[in-house]
Amino acid sequence: MSEAKAPPPVVDPSPAQAPIQLGSTDYVFPPAAASPPEVLELKPNKYADATAGPDAQVSSTGYTTWTKPDGSTFIAPVANDETYQRKGFSKGSTQDIPDLVAYLADNAAKEPAAPKASKSS
Repeated sequence: MSEAKAPPPVVDPSPAQAPIQLGSTDYVFPPAAASPPEVLELKPNKYADATAGPDAQVSSTGYTTWTKPDGSTFIAPVANDETYQRKGFSKGSTQDIPDLVAYLADNAAKEPAAPKASKSS
């Protein structure tokens, strides 16, 4: 004996509106057209290809010490070096700081450096 298929369930959106009768619960994907030739000719994206190239990769933990025209210093990510060079700041050393928050906390705990004497003419 064959079993009869049960009707789709009824969804009741609210007591004030009529219930919604669902259609078939079986979804059939529509047929897709083949990809155009230019898409089929694309090479797959690979991590090695993305990390190799004419420019060196910029470290996300590298920081450069910069000196402003007024003599004060600050650190900025290595990725911003070109910007500060264009602005005329003097580039200092570059260091790797994996934990910037801890680095800044350590520097804040130290005594501030004595101000530099300005040159008089």
